[in-house]
Amino acid sequence: MKKYVLLPLLAACGPLHAQQQPPAAKDLEPVVITGQAQPVTLSQSLYPVKLLSTATIREKGAVSLADLLATEMNVRIISDNVLGSNIIMQGISGQNVKVLLDGVPMISGEGNEFDLQQLNLNQVERVEVIEGPLSVQYGTNALAGTINLITRKMKPGDKLQGGTTQYIESVGQYNGNLWLGKNIHHWNLMGGAGYTWFKGYSSPEYKAGVNTPDGNVRGQNWNSKDQFTANIKLYRQFKNINTGITWNQFYEDALSPGNADPGTAYLTASDYKYLTNRSTVLLFANGSPKPDTYLDIINSYSYYDRNSEQYIVNLQNKSSQQTSDARTAFRSWSFRGAYSQSNIGRALLNYQLGYDVNLNSSTGDRVSDDAGRIDDIGIFSRIGVTVWKRLEVQGGLRYTYNNRYDASAINFLGQKLPFISSLQLRWNMTDHWYMRGSYARGFRAPSQRELYWDFKNANHYIIGNPDLMPELAHNFITGLYYQQHNSASGWTAQLTAFLNDISNKIELVELDRSGLPPQYQSINVARTYSNIPVFKTRGINIGGGYTNAGRWHLKPSLGYLTRSGSNSMDAQFGSWEAGLNAMYNIFPVKTKINLFYKYNGPMAQFGITDGKLVDRTLGGYSLMDISASKDFLQHKLLVTIGAKNLFNITDVAQSGDGKDGLMLRSGFKSALPVAWGRTVFLRSTYNF
Repeated sequence: MKKYVLLPLLAACGPLHAQQQPPAAKDLEPVVITGQAQPVTLSQSLYPVKLLSTATIREKGAVSLADLLATEMNVRIISDNVLGSNIIMQGISGQNVKVLLDGVPMISGEGNEFDLQQLNLNQVERVEVIEGPLSVQYGTNALAGTINLITRKMKPGDKLQGGTTQYIESVGQYNGNLWLGKNIHHWNLMGGAGYTWFKGYSSPEYKAGVNTPDGNVRGQNWNSKDQFTANIKLYRQFKNINTGITWNQFYEDALSPGNADPGTAYLTASDYKYLTNRSTVLLFANGSPKPDTYLDIINSYSYYDRNSEQYIVNLQNKSSQQTSDARTAFRSWSFRGAYSQSNIGRALLNYQLGYDVNLNSSTGDRVSDDAGRIDDIGIFSRIGVTVWKRLEVQGGLRYTYNNRYDASAINFLGQKLPFISSLQLRWNMTDHWYMRGSYARGFRAPSQRELYWDFKNANHYIIGNPDLMPELAHNFITGLYYQQHNSASGWTAQLTAFLNDISNKIELVELDRSGLPPQYQSINVARTYSNIPVFKTRGINIGGGYTNAGRWHLKPSLGYLTRSGSNSMDAQFGSWEAGLNAMYNIFPVKTKINLFYKYNGPMAQFGITDGKLVDRTLGGYSLMDISASKDFLQHKLLVTIGAKNLFNITDVAQSGDGKDGLMLRSGFKSALPVAWGRTVFLRSTYNF
């Protein structure tokens, strides 16, 4: 790539790049940064990156990451009223998905997985998703995939910028944000704040399962919540290096009202309040210190705090009394730096050297006193070559140290060496056909929750297991791609396949209740963490796309996933999925009509009970959203109106003999909440 093209691309990437960029840069291909040695265009990436842009967020009416990913292929969102919405990617549960905010690892939620409803998109400019391990770059937890939320930056030029977005949905959800930015003597100062108010929702299926004398159902399978976000950024450019500091804050107050207690003649109920704080402070420097090089340094501190309060409510006079208070806090320091030498498309040899340090600790009422700290330290390198100007090959190696585990279990080259390896290639066969292929070794040390969790109440007995072993994985992904574009139209097609083999996969398993204290022997959820010797997923996807002169596009897709392992007695459990994204641009009125569709076939959680293979299967369902978007006031005002969940899906039934469904931490449930029924929404954004 020529330097006059590469420089504006670099300026457009990273957490806060603000370098001036010529008008022609607007027409350049989108740039991605996650997992790359340096910012590259989407087509140049050695990894298959899914880019979800600002326009996609707007057209989907997405308030949270759960909304944004609900209709994406190879992704399942599984929801619970307490634990929120968790992700399954490539058939692997969410504790194996690395979530980043501007490249910084985020601390997961109460159940060792991210509640995607807490990942608000108020200040997010785009989301980059890479499926499969990025263990060389990001270390532990990056087995199933990596999701990077990239926040808003100021556009070059104007001294004062800002905007506001307001969103309303008929279910009783309100969301909005305001941001302002000002250029002060080459420094850029930005600040923003946002809110989400949701009154909660109870599906007809849930209400039908609750018996009270007066028919009053207080409980909800989608809890009411108030969320608030805030962020501040201060940054500037020194020659070709961008540097600055950011602060991001999230707060949530969620209420889980209980139904009337028959044990008190329906006179009282137990309500739970969940208070969550999440803070991240980031210092960064990135850019090109000299031609054909790239430097990226990140230092951050993250804090996560969750307070669970229980109240007994007198349903006669509406008074309440607090009966318990459990608080848990997690802290993480992250230090990451990488230096790259590369000239995309021309250099025969390129390389990257870097370090990655993550220091994690926890305290609180639901963590054992033995938790202490878990530190993960890595030194990584990648070397790439370009052969015949069409074949790019890159190999990566990461030295791994974990203060709790001997990483020599990775056994690199059979020599008990603690090195994680990866190999990627891209072959441009013709001007229109190319192939990608990759292998990655995965390593995930048990988290503090899995080792030292101590969660006991009237409904739960979940404890950690300090004897857990780390997970080890092999991942292979290959794909064949076709693309052809001209001034009037464009065609794309792809056929991809992946496989994951995980040893010692960590999962929650049922405890032997007879060995528990008497008061816990009949509770709903009795679990501990355990290693599953073998867990496998296989998948194949086919997709295509056609675009006609910006007037319309169609992007259909079809996929099939199988899951198996020692817990399935090697039986294969398969699941189909299909998707369709479509857009039609009504040029006379300058309005875009958008459609997002996803079919999720039945999916099983399997296990062995009394020596027999059992499963519990979540039924199939389809989600479809439609929206219309239009610009006003010379593109300053953007309005989207739409309808979500046109098929009115709410709770989806589970069937089978197994005790555990896909939401393991919630115990036995005859159905899982998937969505809160058919709704309409209005979203408006004004930027200046």
